[in-house]
Amino acid sequence: MKKTSLLTMFIVAALLLACPSLADTGLPLRLDILSSNTLNGIAGDYVTVQGQITNAGTAPLTDITTYLSLVDTQNKLPVDLEDWSAEKGLFIGTIEANQTLPLNWKIHFVKAGDYSLVVVATSPASDTPQVSKITHFHVDPKHNLNPGKVLPVALGMPIVLLCIMGALNYWRQKREV
Repeated sequence: MKKTSLLTMFIVAALLLACPSLADTGLPLRLDILSSNTLNGIAGDYVTVQGQITNAGTAPLTDITTYLSLVDTQNKLPVDLEDWSAEKGLFIGTIEANQTLPLNWKIHFVKAGDYSLVVVATSPASDTPQVSKITHFHVDPKHNLNPGKVLPVALGMPIVLLCIMGALNYWRQKREV
């Protein structure tokens, strides 16, 4: 290797060490989704996405916001979590060095399909968000012959009304005789 190549590599390394903003790799956080194997279900089900956040650094971190990001992999579109989860983001005031905290989101499987889910953490201290590994899951359609338990009412009310009208008609005719 030439001396100029070694000198160039040394200068670039020195610049990266001297200017941390050039080497910003984000926060020293590790995000894990612990419930990846329990996320499959049927549309209409509620499940809890369990995760954890770990401060792998040597100093406490403050003002961390974590949130879910969900993508419909069949349609290649992001999913609006408004219908899927009431908890948009979880705020962490301070996470100490080497501390691990649990993260839990209750989500509602709204629509059948295949999805990808990640947990994202952001902080005003960094321009680079931290992202967990992708978790893939499948939601089966719900097959229901009686949606909303309306079938007994839809069939039962006309039958009850016919019975009442028949009984009234019977008593009226019996009185007239």
